[in-house]
Parts: sequence; structure tokens; C-alpha cells
Amino acid sequence: MRKLLNQRVADSAKPEARPYEVRDTAITGLILRVQPTGAKTWKLIQNRKPRTLGRMPVMTHGMAAEKAMAILRGEDPDAAPEPEPELPEALTFDLFLDRHYWPYLRSHHSRPEESLRCLKRFGLGDKELVALRLADVETWRIERRRKGRSDRTINRDTATLKAALERAVEWELLPENPLRRLKPLKTDKRGVVRYLHGEEATRLLAALSARDTSIQEARESANRWRAERGYELLPKLGPYADNLTPLVIVALNTGLRRGELWNLAWGDVDLKRGTLTVSGQGAKSKQTRHVPLNASATAALKAHKGDVTPLPSLPVFGRHEFKTAFAAVLKDAGLEDFRFHDCRHHADNRIMPNRAAGKRLAALGRCLESA
Repeated sequence: MRKLLNQRVADSAKPEARPYEVRDTAITGLILRVQPTGAKTWKLIQNRKPRTLGRMPVMTHGMAAEKAMAILRGEDPDAAPEPEPELPEALTFDLFLDRHYWPYLRSHHSRPEESLRCLKRFGLGDKELVALRLADVETWRIERRRKGRSDRTINRDTATLKAALERAVEWELLPENPLRRLKPLKTDKRGVVRYLHGEEATRLLAALSARDTSIQEARESANRWRAERGYELLPKLGPYADNLTPLVIVALNTGLRRGELWNLAWGDVDLKRGTLTVSGQGAKSKQTRHVPLNASATAALKAHKGDVTPLPSLPVFGRHEFKTAFAAVLKDAGLEDFRFHDCRHHADNRIMPNRAAGKRLAALGRCLESA
């Protein structure tokens, strides 16, 4: 049956032998269902689906009507509240390094681990990337200077950080680089360039040769001991005990950087033509270049190669740390304040006078032609 439902009508509804419903003529879908037991239930039919609103006398007609109207308006009071949208995870400096910059370093830098260690030294790990300020790095620079770090070292580290943040800007992780206005510390750009003087190169090569001889003699002694006891012999060493001597000789005569030497493969070496190729992928400038080999470098590479023909992809020297061994050789040679990178300066010092002489000869030739 259909009636205008109100509290009086609901209270006066009598139970019958079978359940029945009273439909409200004012609110579409609101009904009062009366059971033979006398129980009365408020329901709402929406899209042909009945829904229980509550029971009398706990829920009055006014309460049922208010709830039904709210549901029809789309304001379901029983609906579970919508979960609050999750806030995006704050991108800290450490997260930026781990998720974004470290993969980039591994694929684009020759020494990614060293760059990553440099960036970690700034102590910005938990700081949000967008919250980085120029003052943070300036405070860090002051502290580094107080601890005795050179301005040149501090500039190199801050340049590494500035480059990383510039990538973050390119990848739209930062609106702008906070270090854009950071000025490098003033340094002496014409600082002392160390290269080998006089007989220093001879002493260095002699110390390297003595090291090779010592290691070779130790290997021969070990093999005699093993042979007496029937043990398997260790492989016989070649002209060089390991990679250090040929690495230093090639560095002194070509001026290649440490990373370029590490990335050098036998396919890049042409001993017949006396040249080697530094691929752009492993070069600091990202530009491929061809480097001539003099007699000393060629002889060292031939001896290091031996009689076998290595695969073109096989590293000539490989990536390895040699600081301890090289420091011991420098000590034996009596060389002070000399780093492996100074081999590059030594090569430039030998090559530049020849270049200057060549330019003077060319200029003289042009003058003779015009006379």
C-alpha cells in the first residue's frame, strides 16, 4: 500500500498474517516493512535494490526520512570514508642519488664510485632535494677549509655536487639549481706543475724494473719449493711482474689519464702503425682521439702483450687500484710530491717543446716562401 508516512502512521501499523510494506508517497523508495511478529523496519529501495535503514522504535520516521534523503543526494552516512590521498614520498638527497643519479653515473662516468663518495661527503642525505640551499654548501665549504682541505679540492667537490643538481633540474626534480650562484673559491690557476726532472725518470724506471725483478725472483723461488714437493707450479711471469710498469711507461709517453688507461682495450691499440685510440665513451672530453706511440710506449705494450693475440675486447691494463704499489716505487726512486696524474704533466712537458719547434719551423717556411 502507499501512504504519506509519518510517525503516527508508523506507530499505528498493525501486524498481519503475512509481511507487508507501506510505501511513502513523499520520499521515493522509502518503505516501512511490518512483520507478523510486529517488528517494523525502515527500508530504502534504490535502483531496485532494497537497503535496510534501521528498525523501530530505535529509528523514528524523522530519522529514517533524513537518512533516506541523504542517500538519495549521494551523501551516504554509512559509507566508509574515502581514504586520504597518500602524500608523495619526500625526495631526499640520498633517494635522489640512489634512484636517479647513481644509474646515470654508472652509465656515463668512468669512475662512478669516486663521484658517489664525493657526493656523500656533503652530509645532505636526509635533506629534501627541494630544501637544499646555497647556505648549506657554503657552511660545508667553511668547515672543510677549517679542516685544512685545499681550495682546489673543495672546488672540485662542489663542482661535482653542482653537476648532480643540474641533472636534477633537467629531469624536472628541482625547479632550479640552488648552486647556480655559487662562485668557486679563488685558486692559483698557474700552480706548480710537477713533472720529472733530469734523472728522475731514470730513477723511476729503475725502481719499477727492480720491483719486477723482485717479484719474478720470488715467483721462481716459490716454484722451486713447489717442484721439490710435487705441487702444481704457479704460472711463469712475463717481462713485467704485473700491469704497473707498462701502465706507468705508457702514461709517461702518451699523457693518457688514469681512467683512459683503465678503459683501454687491445682492440684500441695498433702496434703496427704505432697508435692507440681513446674512445669518446671513456674519455673526459667524450671525444674520440688517436694518440701516437713512441718507441718506448710501443716496446712496453709489445712486451706486455707477449706472444699471444688477445681478444680485442680484453682490457690492456684493467681497472685496479695501485696506490700502495706506486707509492712504494716512488719511495724507492726517491721521488717526492709526485702523483700518478703527474705522468700526464711529464708527457706534456716532453711533447710541448717539440710542438713549439714545429710551429717555428712552419713559420720560417712561410716566410721563405713569401720572400
